[in-house]
Amino acid sequence: MTVKRMVIVGGGAGGLALASKLGRKLGVRKKLDICLIDKSPIHIWKPKLHEVAVGAVDRSLDGLLYRDHGLKNGYRFMRGEVTGCDVDANKLQLAPVFAEDGELLLAEREVSYDYLVFALGSVSNTFGTPGALDNCILLDNLHNAELFHQKLLDALLQLSESEDKKLGIGIVGAGATGVELAAELFHVIDTVNEFGYQNVSDGHLDVHLIEASPKILPQLPERISARAQSLLDRIGVKLHIGVHVKEVTKEGFITHDGNLIPSDIKVWAAGVQGPEVCKNFTQLPITKRNQIQVDEFMRVKGIENVYAIGDCVELELEEGKFAPPRAQAADQMAHQLYKNFVGKLSGRRAEKAFEYKDYGSLVSLSRFSAVGNLMGNLRSGQFFVEGHVARLMYMSLYQRHLSSLFGYFSALIYRMAQKLLRWQRPKLKLH
Repeated sequence: MTVKRMVIVGGGAGGLALASKLGRKLGVRKKLDICLIDKSPIHIWKPKLHEVAVGAVDRSLDGLLYRDHGLKNGYRFMRGEVTGCDVDANKLQLAPVFAEDGELLLAEREVSYDYLVFALGSVSNTFGTPGALDNCILLDNLHNAELFHQKLLDALLQLSESEDKKLGIGIVGAGATGVELAAELFHVIDTVNEFGYQNVSDGHLDVHLIEASPKILPQLPERISARAQSLLDRIGVKLHIGVHVKEVTKEGFITHDGNLIPSDIKVWAAGVQGPEVCKNFTQLPITKRNQIQVDEFMRVKGIENVYAIGDCVELELEEGKFAPPRAQAADQMAHQLYKNFVGKLSGRRAEKAFEYKDYGSLVSLSRFSAVGNLMGNLRSGQFFVEGHVARLMYMSLYQRHLSSLFGYFSALIYRMAQKLLRWQRPKLKLH
């Protein structure tokens, strides 16, 4: 029997979960040749990028190496960046790979497939705001999170040598990423004195959180938004609610009414769209937001053997709603597509349409608190959680993600090993 080739493009929450589950089920037994392609050699769970940015998470400890993980979970990893797709020939085009000094390591390549799954994730949407791309860090990938971390370390070094200097950090977008980053920054400031940074306190930090909507966390219920706003006010975050950014300069953010919000480090965490490369997929149905249109089975519309999951897709649900660009949606898509492929390749059952279930939302405010709403089958509607209970539930989301990557038992061992290593590691990554 000829072994079918599946190529999964993108090693985020959805793509890696799909590769891991299919690899353990079919790849180890050589029933499916699974190839995962990503331009980075390391996976970091996207909801943790703000922790990478402030140094609370170390990629050497919390990062997952695709090659090692693939060896143990039945898939193979190929490092590369997709530039095009020929659905008639069942081939992908990959960009050349260069060394840091500019030397060509690998020329352009082509990869053949029988089944193709796009799991490209999403990027921040600057909505064409002048100066945003030139002056802001878009906190949507590991490289940019580490870039922010280096800028933060440089700024802390300057603060420690000057008693009157202040550090201004501006964040556009008060969704989960912006809110969590703002809270983590104050946690860092409270911690760095232990590492010998003198003259540094929260009085030297101005964190500006800018949101165009009339409230922070605009996608979440009013009660959660109000509670999070109260906590941010208490720790010292300067909130600019209902404020539109007209332009970004080296000095800071210029608002629609002409005011300047001064910022030394500028972050853009607002808006979501598919990656730019989607514009190259001329044979695929692509929306104005660079998303791939798929049917209820997550199959790209009009193409039998190409699928897409996660933030990069436009998948219409009931009543004209669309699957949200959230980690839980990507995880659910990966799980359903996994079951569909197992049934499809075994010939035992037909594909089942994707049904999104909203289990609620949790937002971490660093060590200060956490807030969220939960939904479930045990009670109708939703209920509000905060404090230690919400923190534990937030941590359980990461454990669930690990379970999809390693299996339940191995995920527990992996998490315990992380905890043990942290005892001998600094609380913050300061290099």
